[in-house]
Amino acid sequence: MIRLPVVIVGLTLVLTTACGGDPQPNNPPPLSCPTTRTAPLALAIGARANVPKANIPTVVQSLMTDVARAHQPVRLIRLDGAPEAVFNVDAPPFAGNDAADRKVTDEYLSKIGKAFADQIRAKAPQADVLGALTLAGRAAGSGGTVVLVDSGLQTTAPLRFGEDGLLTAEPSDVVKYLKEQKLIPDLARETVVLIGFGDTAPPQPALNTRLHNNVVAIWRAIAEAGGACVAEIPSVPATQAVVQSPEVAVVTTPTVAPPHACGSVDLGEANSVSFNPDTAEFRDREAAKQSLTALAGELNDPHKRVELVGSTASDGPIDGRTSKSLERAEAVKSVLIDLGVPADRVTTRGVGSAGADHIPDLDANNVLLPGPAARNRKVTANVTCQN
Repeated sequence: MIRLPVVIVGLTLVLTTACGGDPQPNNPPPLSCPTTRTAPLALAIGARANVPKANIPTVVQSLMTDVARAHQPVRLIRLDGAPEAVFNVDAPPFAGNDAADRKVTDEYLSKIGKAFADQIRAKAPQADVLGALTLAGRAAGSGGTVVLVDSGLQTTAPLRFGEDGLLTAEPSDVVKYLKEQKLIPDLARETVVLIGFGDTAPPQPALNTRLHNNVVAIWRAIAEAGGACVAEIPSVPATQAVVQSPEVAVVTTPTVAPPHACGSVDLGEANSVSFNPDTAEFRDREAAKQSLTALAGELNDPHKRVELVGSTASDGPIDGRTSKSLERAEAVKSVLIDLGVPADRVTTRGVGSAGADHIPDLDANNVLLPGPAARNRKVTANVTCQN
């Protein structure tokens, strides 16, 4: 069992009371990335609307103690719509003897606890997770550790998870988009610890496992692109938000349209029939197969036929998009046949990025927009009924 100094036991109570969460068990899993007591620690905390009450794992509490005892700074950053450092005090120098040194270090840790209790709650509307990560990365510096506690559902530019449809975006597309704008944080030789990512509180709808994992994957990809080693600590999510104001926009989750008896339905990110960029490979073949079971059931009716129309995002050569979109339609056809649909009831064609329902997925500088691009990598099923 990890035995914490008395002042950190008190600090633990401040943290969990300020955030309203329950203390974490004393033996959390070890981090998968290196941390050091001889470099700064920066904690960015999203104590805001739509995010569950935070839990600060004992592995993080212990690291905070060790960093302070090594006379390295601990920084606190408030994560809201305008992230800001709320504790930026350097650690005290060695006090001359062990007893005096422990006293000044305990006082320093107490100041951190007070700043957490008094200043960590959100003040500005919305949530800028990328901005908080950037500030924390600067505060920790090379060799330091960043702890990021939030749901990861940013609501401000350039990563508006709701308006820009980023819940289903391909992580590599998000990284490319940020690189084009030179917005990848500098996290070289840092460790970034993600806590609570993908966890939500009302009125933000809960994320299913696929969306939850994709949120984590997006932020992992961003931090790794900045040069960090990334570790995730699974949290024990609460059901209540820390606060209800200031306002944070609700990120709408994709809705799944059931197959019509006769008509058209998009088979894409919303129902797990999605594809890796520039390929006809499903992002999750088993999930796609499960989703297509309902359509296969409809097509067991001998009076029904389906035309599968593949489409792509606006990346890659135009000629290649048409062939790639046809391959995607053929991939869906293959699954339907595996599910028992006679091959003569299924036809395929590809329209590349020229379909009538293509969503604009390039910005003013012709940079691919990750959310719309993901929604364009789909197949449309046009079901017809014969008399």
